[in-house]
Amino acid sequence: MNKIITLIMCVAFSATMSGQTVKVEDRVKTLEGDVKTLKGQVETQNGQIASMQSRLNELADINAEYKKALDIKQTLNTTDVDGYQYGFVSAVGDKTTGKLVVTLNLFNPGESREKQMQQAQISDYVGNAYATYEYKFGNLENARPTIDSNTTIRLKFHFADVSTETKRIASLTVKAYSSTWGNKDMSFNFRDLPVEWK
Repeated sequence: MNKIITLIMCVAFSATMSGQTVKVEDRVKTLEGDVKTLKGQVETQNGQIASMQSRLNELADINAEYKKALDIKQTLNTTDVDGYQYGFVSAVGDKTTGKLVVTLNLFNPGESREKQMQQAQISDYVGNAYATYEYKFGNLENARPTIDSNTTIRLKFHFADVSTETKRIASLTVKAYSSTWGNKDMSFNFRDLPVEWK
């Protein structure tokens, strides 16, 4: 009889311990699942923080550019000695090649006459300078077109190897030949021009 009671007690104890083992294993699995979920949430939050930091840096750069624009007198229109009027249109760069195209409108308020550019030079706020002799009147490369009276023509200057960090052009100076082909200083200048990179 004692043996039977002992056997029954052993079976009962074993069943109790087995139940407790299953409960502990279930708790361990639950905790492991919770830890995995929390790790995922931490990684997501780290990604969001990095994204927000990047956006803050972007906004700080934009703010700095706006401050520069407020500090410097912007020149978007100018006239040369021959009376030609120039208006800034855009400065658009190619991120992959570093090529920058500065586009101006040229208006001839006088009689029909020829016009020829010589050289364009830009400088940025860091101190880099770039020069070019490559330009187009409309679709005419390095030409000397006759510009009709009271007519506007597009003028594009092509710069190479410009730093894609350049957000604004501090100064654009263009040297041109006089319509009478004399030795007059025919340069004109623009200041603080925005650059767009695509």
